Amino acid sequence: TNTDSTPFQDLVPSISLRENERGTQIGNGWDPQWHQPSDLYATYSDKDFRLGLNAAQTTLAAIAQLAGARLASGRGQTSATVP
Repeated sequence: TNTDSTPFQDLVPSISLRENERGTQIGNGWDPQWHQPSDLYATYSDKDFRLGLNAAQTTLAAIAQLAGARLASGRGQTSATVP
């Protein structure tokens, strides 16, 4: 694909549900900030960061559910367990 993940695909296992779509989007210039001097923290708004956080939370929840992870509480502390 036209993303940064290609050099690492044989070294690190990864889950990317959108890799083909991302490749098409970035390859066709849909991300105007990609590897440009304008790709700075100040370029993005709070809405951009909230969208990224929401996507990360949703992805992590889906992976946890697929892995069968559960939250177990004891003595005021919460810890994740995988059966």
